This record gives sequence, structure tokens and C-alpha cells, in this order.
Amino acid sequence: MRLMTLLPMAADGVGPSYTCLSLLSGMAATGLSGPCYVARARDRPADVTVLPTVPRMLNMVPYRHVRGPAARAAERRYLSDLRRGDIAYLWPGASLAAFEAARALDLPVVVDGINTRMADARRILDAAYAAEGLTPAHGITDDRIRDEDDKLALTTHFFAPSPGVEAALATSPLSEEAVISCSYGFDPDRAGAKNGGARRRTRPIFLFVGRSSIRKGTHQLLRAWERAGVEGELWIAGAIEPVIRTLCAPLLERPDVRCLGFVSDVASLYSQADVFVLPSLEEGDPLVTLEAASCGLPVIASPMGAGRIGSETGCVAMIDPGEPDSIANQLAHFGRSAEMRAEWGGRAHAAATAYTWKKVAKRRAEALDRRLGCASARRA
Repeated sequence: MRLMTLLPMAADGVGPSYTCLSLLSGMAATGLSGPCYVARARDRPADVTVLPTVPRMLNMVPYRHVRGPAARAAERRYLSDLRRGDIAYLWPGASLAAFEAARALDLPVVVDGINTRMADARRILDAAYAAEGLTPAHGITDDRIRDEDDKLALTTHFFAPSPGVEAALATSPLSEEAVISCSYGFDPDRAGAKNGGARRRTRPIFLFVGRSSIRKGTHQLLRAWERAGVEGELWIAGAIEPVIRTLCAPLLERPDVRCLGFVSDVASLYSQADVFVLPSLEEGDPLVTLEAASCGLPVIASPMGAGRIGSETGCVAMIDPGEPDSIANQLAHFGRSAEMRAEWGGRAHAAATAYTWKKVAKRRAEALDRRLGCASARRA
């Protein structure tokens, strides 16, 4: 059985394309493999056949100039190559027509839940924006929700990488039997993973990585930081949603808050920080949590920010993202005690060893084998 993957976007080594190709590389090691159709490819793992639409010579052209036509061409090529006996592995951006074509061939349709189901995500985010007296800026429309639900109705196997993603499927058109509990992973070399428990600075550095936004709970983190009175620094890496700059302007200007902007070498931040914080209101299975844990950083996170590793191992100090006092209490506890940071950092590091890309991809391949008999088909 060929694992036929449609990833109608730029495979540039970031975001969903990085996640997808990391999983495909790990599954290829088990013998479950096949081509991956993309719009453009700058990231090409040696053990994955990546088939881009955009010629290599045009890789440096700004992607916005080729995005739509290239994605549509990738899907057309994919559908023309799809045949009976394949597994259709469809990633975000695949059209409803691609789902329908795969089902018309009576193929298993496998989907990855990179974020919470849109209907639930909108409910969560509408409430968060309303609590601040703001107009929602999440861009989730009725049409997008209907499109996603129509695709879920055609999905036969759904990889749910976190409890939050899984719970949001309860009222969806997806059958309960289709859900496969799983997780995402991390690359030890990319994250700069090392042994935990070695950081004992008297002025600890707390690190947030991601797009500072209402969705990520950055506004509540900044309020909590002010209340906690930690003798240390809060580093915020990543772009900042305009509404956060307006809502939290005085807090962002505090001398103990550093806004770093986009940082390409996130591993260098993990090596400098003492505690990682992610109070997200809505997530899939955040890679930054796994990476921070692998580097021996104690992790303070919401249930969404903690992801699968938090729910399965108990290595994450949980907070309520809607309650700044809940966040502030944990910040204060970890800020006061180097021993506590070392203990939780060691716990996170030990737990993360089970979540490398190679290991999580192997578990996914085994899950598909149990459902579809992939190994038997390969032996035949």
C-alpha cells in the first residue's frame, strides 16, 4: 500500500510542512512510504519522495506569487496518480474534491488534526475576544466550518495529536472509530536537546515562543507576569498580534519583559531559558512544548499548551489560561526555587525521550497497520 500524501503548500521546513515531512520520514523507516505532493519544496528529507509543482529554479520567488496555482496543480497531479489500493493522506489545503475523489476510489482517507476543529476553536476564541471587549480576529467563518465538517464526514482515519483535538471531535461528523490518538514529536538536533536540571540562575528567564496573540493567551501571561513579582525576565519570541500590542502596551514595555521578534534559532533560546510557558487557549499539539521539554526546561502550560505529553506523563505544571492568578502562582513558585526548576526540568526531559519524530511516527505506522493491514500488504 502506497502512502500517498497531498500537502498543497510550500515545503519550506516550517509549520505543517515540517511536521508532515518529519512524520513521513519516520514512517518510511518502518516501510510505510510513498510520494508527497507539494506546491514548492525547499525541504526534502532524504528518505521521502517529495514531488513539487514549482521548479527548483523558482524556489526563491516569493511564495505569494505562486501559492494558488501551484497548490491547485499539486492537487491535480496527485489525483491523477492516485489509484486503488493506495492510502490517501490529506493535509490542510486539500480540497473537498480531493476527499471525494479518494472516497470514489474506495480508499482509506487519513487526515491529521493539526489544530482543534474549527467549530470548537471559534467558540473558544469568540469568548476570549469578547472577554476583552474585542471584535474576533480569528478568521473562522461559517463556510470554513462547513467545509471542514464535509471533509470530516469523508475521513476514515483521523490522527488526533492531542486531547484537545480529540475532545473537539465529539460533535463532529467524524465517526468515533475513525479517531487515532497520537502526538507530534521533536528533532533532538533541531531543538538542541540536552540533559535537564542544570540551570540554577538566581534571576531565571521565562520563555514564551509563538505568535503572541489572544489564541496563545499572551495577554493573560503578561498580566500574570506583573502580578507574580518574579525577580527575573520574561522573553517573548515571535510576532505579536496588533491587538496584543494595544491591549498590553504598558506590560510589554516593562524592563523585565523582552520582545525578541522572530527568532530563527529557537534552540539558542531554549539553551538560555530556565522555564518555558505556553498558556494557549487553543492548539493542536504544540511542537515548542515538546522541544522545550526535550531541552530540560520545566514547562508551565494550559491543557492545550501542554498537549499530549502533558496529559500522558504529568511532566507539565498546569495552569488555567483564563485566570491570570493561576498563571501568576506557577510563575512565582518556579521563580523562587531553583530546586523546583531542576526537578521539573529533569521530569520534562525524561518524558520527552518518548516523543522523538522517529518514535511517534513508528507508533502511527503501527496504528495504521492495525487498522489497514499495511505491513501485510507490504510483505505481499
